[in-house]
Amino acid sequence: MTGATPTLGRRMLGWRLSISRIRVLQLLGLALFLVAWQLLGSKQDYLWSTPLLVGADMVELFAEDNALLLVLATLSSLVAGLAISVVMGVIFGTLLGRYRSFSVMFEPYLAAVYSVPRVAFVPLMVVWFGIGRGFVIASVVAACTILIVFATAAGVRETMRAYAEVATSLRITGVQYFGKVLIPGSVPFIATGIRLAVQRGIVAVIVGEFLVGVKPRGIGEMLRNARVEANPDRMFATAIVAMLVGVMLFLITGFVERRFSAWRPRVF
Repeated sequence: MTGATPTLGRRMLGWRLSISRIRVLQLLGLALFLVAWQLLGSKQDYLWSTPLLVGADMVELFAEDNALLLVLATLSSLVAGLAISVVMGVIFGTLLGRYRSFSVMFEPYLAAVYSVPRVAFVPLMVVWFGIGRGFVIASVVAACTILIVFATAAGVRETMRAYAEVATSLRITGVQYFGKVLIPGSVPFIATGIRLAVQRGIVAVIVGEFLVGVKPRGIGEMLRNARVEANPDRMFATAIVAMLVGVMLFLITGFVERRFSAWRPRVF
């Protein structure tokens, strides 16, 4: 036991050093990319822009053009669409995973719809929901719901295999079986499905705003205006804002997923 402690300390120190080295290499890669972009972009800044011009445009974007309000408008549509997707996905996914006949009836068609590019539904969605915020929210729902359905169904099936005997021995049936066994046991799978759905939802909401004019304006419309004006500085700045929003949501959903999956055994 005495000899194990120094060994563990050395391993922990080596692990911390390796993490520090990774961070240094990541920052070095970013620095090299920015330098190369600055050198190459300065020769044709009207086409490629440069990191300095993009940085200045981002400052202007937040200081003068109320970029925060645009981000909030985009997030409001994303959250509304995700809320609808989660409710529909969890309900339908639970039925899909719990009842074999339900799965046989609908799962092949869901898989077929999932394989169709979302852009194929755009004309129909414009007719159904009009050109506005409803179209954008519907785009998020169309992009996210099936992912959550499949994740929930997988979680329900896994929970049934793991806890079927326990539920039978405790005589948990009916509504209690759903509320006390299936849904709680499927929560880590649902959290993973939501995390994946968020990434697709960000793409859907920005593309939806890009395709149609909506009020209040969002990131997608800001990107469309930059394209119309042929302003590469604003295009890159808007893309970076969208990337930052995506990273923030990815970290938040990852944290939530880890919290809900804390009870699951870890494999090292």
